[in-house]
Amino acid sequence: MQQLFELIFKNGLRPLSMFPDTTHLELQLTSSDFSALLLLKFYEQLTMSQMADHLGAPLSTVTSIAKRLVKKGYIYREKSLQDQRIIVNRLTEDGEQIAEEALSTMNTMFGRIELALTAEELQQFIHLSLKVAKALQQNLDPAGSSKSPTSRKIKIE
Repeated sequence: MQQLFELIFKNGLRPLSMFPDTTHLELQLTSSDFSALLLLKFYEQLTMSQMADHLGAPLSTVTSIAKRLVKKGYIYREKSLQDQRIIVNRLTEDGEQIAEEALSTMNTMFGRIELALTAEELQQFIHLSLKVAKALQQNLDPAGSSKSPTSRKIKIE
């Protein structure tokens, strides 16, 4: 199951949106907020750029998420002990409680998956989930080939 958690977090998936029993949690915060809280629970502390990488979102979006979570009292920001120019995000006690509740819900759901599958099927499920997540994150054109980002020239007068 640790592999499944890593799959979710490292591929920028929104874990709570996959489970039906999380409606009461999602009424409190957005799924992006919960993903950020769960990442902080998983990693204990993250810089803004690390959070952006894990969430698969631009730094400006993650900054908005972090500001919202600070305002609600779920995370706090402090200067890194190694480099005073770097700000790290950590969970507050309230943030820890919300993240723990979300994690508990996810563990319950993953437990249901474990009960439904054999050990071999579980390994196949994890492998296929990773493969599907990677395929969905690729930017493909209708013909099926990978698109690389293109730059446009804008005429400035």
